[in-house]
Amino acid sequence: MKRVAVVGGGIFGASAAIYAARRGHDVHLFEQRQELLQAASGINQYRLHRGYHYPRSADTARSCREAERSFLDEYADAVITGTPHLYGIAKLGSKVSYADYLTFCTANRLEYRSVKLPHLIDPAAADAIEVPETSFNPVILRELVTKKLYEAGVSVHLGVRCRGQVHKDFDRTIIAAYASMNSLLADMGLATEKYQFEVCEKPIVTLPKSFVSTDIVIIDGPFVNIGPMGGSGKYVLGHVVHAIHSSNVGYEPDIPKKFEPYLNRGMVEHPAQTNFHKFIEAGERFIPVLRYAEHVGSMYTVRAVLPDRDNTDERPTIVGSAGKNVIKIFSGKIGNCVEAARAATALI
Repeated sequence: MKRVAVVGGGIFGASAAIYAARRGHDVHLFEQRQELLQAASGINQYRLHRGYHYPRSADTARSCREAERSFLDEYADAVITGTPHLYGIAKLGSKVSYADYLTFCTANRLEYRSVKLPHLIDPAAADAIEVPETSFNPVILRELVTKKLYEAGVSVHLGVRCRGQVHKDFDRTIIAAYASMNSLLADMGLATEKYQFEVCEKPIVTLPKSFVSTDIVIIDGPFVNIGPMGGSGKYVLGHVVHAIHSSNVGYEPDIPKKFEPYLNRGMVEHPAQTNFHKFIEAGERFIPVLRYAEHVGSMYTVRAVLPDRDNTDERPTIVGSAGKNVIKIFSGKIGNCVEAARAATALI
């Protein structure tokens, strides 16, 4: 049995802690915030990616598809089924044509059926398919994670900011701190890597009651997407361009001061800094109902991705050694958390 520290209380760190404890290790999970799954794990589109989102990266699509089963097995109670999931392939400005997208789906064993639903996706702007993808309820997922950590015997330490000496107090340390990864590794005297950091906004809206809960993605390019926010009756908007308020490539995120009060605080009502109107202007030509969207607030977080991946939009899940007795997990695909936890546990 090893004494194991896991730093980062997002879905990747929490899952790693659960799996390590189930293997009999004495596991301590450290999260600097007062609640688990509060940052990027709780501020996203809540979509359980199956691979449809990545027609320019077969590896990412395959990774999402293969990891889906393990997520469903572990966190099934948080998964929302029965919601239609639509993908619209833009007729202008898309990096992938409709024909090529269907070829991609077939080649990667991603089921679909072509549909025409003009009240949801304007056929003049995009061709549409319906796919058997799912989403998750972030509130239920947080409750499940908390319960599983308790059942596995993990010691959870909230509101604790770890420093470099943490790895000296444990036999193994797993770093799953996402956008804060480098600051912790540097404090440990370990090598850091450059990432592309993005300060992102996720507007939350209400839609007319006539709108049947649907998850819609317009790909593949600078387009919009919208999906249910768990069981709240509200919807979360995404946009490839307008969601990003600032971006930098480096070892640490460069966060404009005006966004610091907004970050990782859940929904901020009436934010002074918002691109909501840009989301609507860009999105309503594809998704007509967006012209009736009412802005109730926005969520803000920092996203981290590998730099220089614009051509493929690759989103790998990386688990490996960061130094003697230190393991790191880096990924932005929530559905891959169980596979990453298993890989990290094997390295212990």
